Amino acid sequence: MSRFQSIEDVWKYLDSIPMFSKVGLTASNFGLENIIRFCKEIGNPHSQFKSIHVAGTNGKGSTCYLLEAVYGKAGYKTGMFTSPHLIKYNERFRISGVEAADQSLLEFFQEVDMVLEKIPLTYFEISTALAFWVFAKEKVDIAIIETGLGGRLDSTNIIHPELSIITSIGKDHELILGNTIEKIAYEKAGIIKTSIPVIVGNLDQVSMNVVKDMAIRNNSELVNSSSLGPIFDKGIISFNGTNHTFKTNLIEPINAWNVAMVYQAVMILNDTFSISESIFKDTLECFIGVPARFEKVHPNKKWYFSGSHNEQAIDAMLEAVEHISSTKKVLILSMMKDKVNQDILSKFKAFDKIYFYEQEGERSAKITDVQKFIKADWVDENNHKMILNELKTELVIFAGSFYFYSTIKRWLSEYIKKP
Repeated sequence: MSRFQSIEDVWKYLDSIPMFSKVGLTASNFGLENIIRFCKEIGNPHSQFKSIHVAGTNGKGSTCYLLEAVYGKAGYKTGMFTSPHLIKYNERFRISGVEAADQSLLEFFQEVDMVLEKIPLTYFEISTALAFWVFAKEKVDIAIIETGLGGRLDSTNIIHPELSIITSIGKDHELILGNTIEKIAYEKAGIIKTSIPVIVGNLDQVSMNVVKDMAIRNNSELVNSSSLGPIFDKGIISFNGTNHTFKTNLIEPINAWNVAMVYQAVMILNDTFSISESIFKDTLECFIGVPARFEKVHPNKKWYFSGSHNEQAIDAMLEAVEHISSTKKVLILSMMKDKVNQDILSKFKAFDKIYFYEQEGERSAKITDVQKFIKADWVDENNHKMILNELKTELVIFAGSFYFYSTIKRWLSEYIKKP
């Protein structure tokens, strides 16, 4: 009999596995041997659907959501695998924009129970295999697969996609991916497959050289989104020197590059997945954004959540903040301790007031860590209501970690409901 008799058994099992968000490196396995063995045992589900593989330091989540929206609007059945989840584990696996049902997850664990006993996987490896299994079972037309960390040794890298995308390359997770841009770029470029086109975003020259070299070695066409000259102007995205102009609900200027990459992906795959210019435009104009990526979290106030947690993402967030009029800018911050350094924290000095929230888990930063670099006041479960009540007309940015999102959504659900 399977040890998974109910969805509660699944949650209990997952909770027993170390998570990267809580313990860091010890929860990871940077190698493909186990995921390859496991997937072979369950019938190689990753070979049963077409896919787009997306890597990058920043922008990969937004690019995935845009791709899902465009292909869904065109009538294709989509799968999308992203991480981390913000509220519920099911978010990681979407079929045509809908989170996988508990029953589907339970069926997976019941079916692979014996294989898990034989080939133990990390939390992310299990999630990856589950995504492949669900997408194969649902017979999706195209799956959008986001890497977890890096690319070369990421467990998603056993797929053979129709197209690879590298959205950006910057310093992040340096203990894992390397402490230089060249090393990080090499890991990201590891998703490039032989004779499979690769699209790149706004890369610096060092990163571009690494990616270009990998593309040449793999005989892969390299498509640079800078050739479109993407421009962002108050939500309107256009491509320089063309008639392409899209009115969007997007706030962060960096999204011009994400849209450019998605446009190029659609053009490259148009013979297999036909999408008209009008569908692409309609999709962008209806697209309401991505959860936790400069998401407006209060209906009547200038309050936003940004999961920005590295230098590139923080710069993009600050650029968006500059375009929002306000008399006072307030930051409510929560971070992992590996992000606490002078380079990152000095960027937050643009805010008039900073509060810091300590999350649970050994990876989480403490307020004393942060106060070594910037002035920050304490916010916690006891005083957050009082603090939020004082922020009536200010621009408020909740930022620093995607793992902070569930806390903020809970706080705001209570705040907005109050009489």
